[in-house]
Formats: sequence, structure tokens, C-alpha cells
Amino acid sequence: MINEDTAIPCTTCRYCVEGCPENIAIPDYFALYNSAKRAVTDNISSQFVYYLNLTSTHGKASDCIDCKQCEKACPQHLKITEYLKDVSAEFDAGPGLPTK
Repeated sequence: MINEDTAIPCTTCRYCVEGCPENIAIPDYFALYNSAKRAVTDNISSQFVYYLNLTSTHGKASDCIDCKQCEKACPQHLKITEYLKDVSAEFDAGPGLPTK
């Protein structure tokens, strides 16, 4: 069972990843987001650095085209496209920068 303090209750089954037209590393981004939300520092985070590394070979969270293919595949019935907006707000603007 996912802890109640988990912002995004993803089980990282990875069913959402196959067929994503933007090649977004959804469960990886959700794990980084959850970790960032539990962090006790406001400094540049290792989660942000990992996110940047992943985006060098995968689509960013903000690249989501809202096709909802991932949501159809998700056995947890998560609103993945909405959660990706949260991830984008956390990481795509960069630390200390305003979100779009």
C-alpha cells in the first residue's frame, strides 16, 4: 500500500510508459516529484538534477500532449496528465525560477 504522505500514489508498474508519443518517463518523474515533496531543503535538489538527466533522453513533463493513453493503461486509474502538470511546475522552470 502506498503511504498516505505520498503526493502521487504511483506504483511504478510502468504500464503508462509504453506507447507514450512523447517518450515521457512518467513513473520516474513521479518518483522524483514524491521525493522532492518529502525533502526538507529548498536548495537545488538532487531530484532536479536527476530530472534534467532524464529529460536529455526523454520528453519533459511539460511535453505531455494530453492524449491520455497513459491513463487508459494505468491499473491504478491515476489522473496522470494532471500529475504531469504538477511535475512540470516543480521541475521544468528550474530551481528558483517562476513556473510557467
